Amino acid sequence: MTTKDKVLENKSNCKQLVQVACFIDWNSQLLLTKIDYIRDPLNAARLAFKQTMRKIACRLSEIDSKLQFMVSIRLYHGWHKGYEQTANMKAVRKVIAETDFAVVSEKQGVFFTENVGWGSCLLSALPSRYHQSLGIHLPNTLRNKSKKGHEEKMVDTALAADLVFSACNDPSAWIILVTEDDDLIPPLFIAESIVVPKSARAVLLSNRRHAGNFLKLAGLESQG
Repeated sequence: MTTKDKVLENKSNCKQLVQVACFIDWNSQLLLTKIDYIRDPLNAARLAFKQTMRKIACRLSEIDSKLQFMVSIRLYHGWHKGYEQTANMKAVRKVIAETDFAVVSEKQGVFFTENVGWGSCLLSALPSRYHQSLGIHLPNTLRNKSKKGHEEKMVDTALAADLVFSACNDPSAWIILVTEDDDLIPPLFIAESIVVPKSARAVLLSNRRHAGNFLKLAGLESQG
């Protein structure tokens, strides 16, 4: 049974179906697994995906169990070193391929679409910015540091751009941001200002506790 079939099967309960656009800072979710994702990218990806889907479903169910939610997810990370896919991208692609999206949610009324979006392919950009052979706008988002290790480039700004565009393009859809990074809160504030007047919601899913800091997150924040 596909996700679409499962939703149709549940339509008899007459619950309103809400579209949800979920933007996931994948690096933060990998770090939460406590697995060395450099040495073991596949198991890190499996656990990160499982944990992330669970907390999204749980939070939506907590917000309103009387609604049905159709969730589309987009993953943001340093997916390419130069033009080559990274080990983390290959790992999460394998996890997605082996996932049965019709049963990935443990909460009744929360469904995930099979089509996963990638931050390397922006939601809106001129056709001339698109690498046809790669199917992306943004190669080289993982780069060598000057001394050692790697660093992500253009990832946070890609998420921010897509988040705001999504809110403008479909203000009736709910927005969820999954991150541990305060740098991504400003675009969520902008998205919130766009969707709330249309009776939609914006939600921040984070394991961090922001109580006592300078940001006013009441009504946005949810512990993961």
